[in-house]
Amino acid sequence: MTRTRFLPTLTLPVLSIIVLLAPAPPAAADGWVSGFIGTVFGGDAGNDFAGAIEDSSKTSYGFTLGGMGGGIFGAELDVGYTPSFYGSSGLVDSSGVLTATGNLLLGVPIGGQSGPGIRPYGTIGLGLLRRNVNFVEGFENVDSNDFGYTIGGGVMGFFSDVFGIRGDYRYYRNFQKDDGGFLGFDTGTFNFSRASVGIVLRW
Repeated sequence: MTRTRFLPTLTLPVLSIIVLLAPAPPAAADGWVSGFIGTVFGGDAGNDFAGAIEDSSKTSYGFTLGGMGGGIFGAELDVGYTPSFYGSSGLVDSSGVLTATGNLLLGVPIGGQSGPGIRPYGTIGLGLLRRNVNFVEGFENVDSNDFGYTIGGGVMGFFSDVFGIRGDYRYYRNFQKDDGGFLGFDTGTFNFSRASVGIVLRW
């Protein structure tokens, strides 16, 4: 009942894409780092958004590191983790989903790139979607490293040159199909949504 233990041939190109898409702000740019907390819902995560908010097992957290040039284009690295994606009941002892994607951004810095202002944005990216499920004793654990994409958007609001808050939505989906037939690794593509809020520090 083993899915895929590790995919070195997949991991190398995924890391290469993340490095290529990771932010490297040019001159006259602004950069930021943001820590976030949120929830996963829909698709393989189950529940709708309202149900996920009430379910602590769907809590997700992580960070983004990004930057924008003097116009409307930017890039960021987004890393998120959901420590109980498949819950921890019955045969499942623990489970988790890690996402690490390099993203391109299209944003409009209303009010400029310093001082108070807001920045609505859209984002699209590629990267790693890693799943793991640890079963109770007597059952073999399951791991999956998939190449996938994300698309979403949100808004950042700044109160000063440095401090702001952020609301964000992202949809995740892998490119390949699962060939399992149990737990959350059902035949088909793996997908879910993530909604989050966080603090933004800008420079």
